[in-house]
Amino acid sequence: MLFALNLEHYFNFDYATNTPARIARKKMTSTIEEYDFIVVGAGPSGAVLASGLARSSQRPSVLLLEAGGDNKDGQHLVPADRFAVAFSQPSLNWGYKTAPQTHLKGQQIDYSRGKGLGGSTAINFSCWIVGADEDYDEWARKVGDEDWAWKSVKERLKRIETYHVGVPEEHRKFIDAKQEDHGTSGPLHLSYADPWEKGVADMFIAAEETGMGVNKDGMGLGPTCMYKGKRTTASDFLEDAPSNLTIKTNSPIAKVLLSSSKVATGVKTIDGHTYRAKKDVILSAGALNTPQILLLSGIGPADELAKHNIPLLHEMNDIGKNMQDHAFCGASIITKPGTEGRMAYETDPEAVKAARAQHSKDKTGLLNTLYCSAPMGFFKNDAVMQSKEFAALDKEIQEHLTKPTIPHFEIATHTPPLYIGSYELQPTDSYLCALNFVMNPQSTGTVTLNSADPSDAPIIDPRLASHPYDRRVLIEGYRKLVKLLKAPVFAKDTVRMVGGPEAGTDEEIWEYCSTAMGSSWHMCSTVKMGKKGDERACVDTDFKLNGIKNLRVVDLSVIPLLPNNHTQSTAYLVGQTAAEKLIAEYGLEKRLKL
Repeated sequence: MLFALNLEHYFNFDYATNTPARIARKKMTSTIEEYDFIVVGAGPSGAVLASGLARSSQRPSVLLLEAGGDNKDGQHLVPADRFAVAFSQPSLNWGYKTAPQTHLKGQQIDYSRGKGLGGSTAINFSCWIVGADEDYDEWARKVGDEDWAWKSVKERLKRIETYHVGVPEEHRKFIDAKQEDHGTSGPLHLSYADPWEKGVADMFIAAEETGMGVNKDGMGLGPTCMYKGKRTTASDFLEDAPSNLTIKTNSPIAKVLLSSSKVATGVKTIDGHTYRAKKDVILSAGALNTPQILLLSGIGPADELAKHNIPLLHEMNDIGKNMQDHAFCGASIITKPGTEGRMAYETDPEAVKAARAQHSKDKTGLLNTLYCSAPMGFFKNDAVMQSKEFAALDKEIQEHLTKPTIPHFEIATHTPPLYIGSYELQPTDSYLCALNFVMNPQSTGTVTLNSADPSDAPIIDPRLASHPYDRRVLIEGYRKLVKLLKAPVFAKDTVRMVGGPEAGTDEEIWEYCSTAMGSSWHMCSTVKMGKKGDERACVDTDFKLNGIKNLRVVDLSVIPLLPNNHTQSTAYLVGQTAAEKLIAEYGLEKRLKL
């Protein structure tokens, strides 16, 4: 079968052959190479940035260093496999786990991170959800830079994407994207499955039946990062790389090199190579590994560095702090045979073989339909607004949460069978799994060091659901999820509900959620951006690390708030914004406009 059949199995893949705790060391060598820019990390931010700098008209020399491999075999690019890649191909996944989570009964939650060219876009679920315009306006307000306001962001996103808006005629009453709102010539191709998977359209009928609405007002269907039978990832930005862009894989970083006057001069890899930067060193290693690299370089809280006998070169108390993430839980319904076709396909070896053969031959067929449409909706909720947990929030936060486009939770459906409890799916079963996510989480966590050894994984403690507001949102979101699953369009075919309670008190629902929580892998904000004078800000709006010259951070570490979206779009946006800002600052493209 393609997918694990319960949450515990699905989020506890055996990484015995790819232990996340350590990075294999190579023989120590000593070489020095020099480039204009060094970018560390080939995920969506780093790949976009490195490509943008290298392709500017002045053609600066750019070195892109990636800790993982080149991911050239392409086995992870089959659209129907998008929910399974992280767990079926451990060579692409660092396989991180969180520290035991206090509010989740001590569970360690899967915190997968992508390895190799493309970074986490190689293993993520390919969703392209940009989020609310008022999130970006709030971002701009927080950091004092209108380049982050929606008006600017919308145009920059267009430069990233080529949006193939085609939706089957019979479904346009539910989804009707407008080409003028999207890009037509960017490197990242986005599209919808065609045809839609059996039963997907019923979700929009259910949303109407339960008063939740469709499209802009409720359940919608965002595009996915796939086109012509292939998942699209950040490595697409590195295709046909110009000669002035040097890409080195299997090159994990030991530390950033600093001069005595606090100037970043280059980086040193774990295997002993030294690379010098004439202009900037740019960390794009993600919200977990970027703070780890900074700490290993002697930049961070003094007490954390002293704990590991790392010399303090520059004190910054908020490195590795403020981490946010979207937590979720969910439930499923088992429906009559034939309602959808996943189990019938997955338990038929000949059907699987035929579908694989067809896709290998011409990139067509069932593998471009199964698991390729996931309806999502972002909702406000009166019960949340009227709760004591909401009333206890700071007034500024309350004001943001009451803005028209800012939701309280998300519901996503048609995922793999993550939430079926002890039920064992049968070949004749059909099912529908739905998840509810907390938006605008108030819980914050940390990234700290296991040791001074750069081959050790960091200690990751997101403190999921540690804030009472997040727990309230998860409880109320779960109630709406159950209401959706009980809509008449589903009720006529439902055999039973599994995975979670059909009703219950706050305490009963939370008891369930606390044992069945997952992470969206939307971790961010561990090297936070902010205004000048903000004591908690680590970087300015040009991505420059405060107090260190020629060192920038360009990835989800820097974002000052977690948008109400799926964050790969934000990671691409961060990389594109940094590329445009650096090109303008260094005069690399005379006609460039932000």
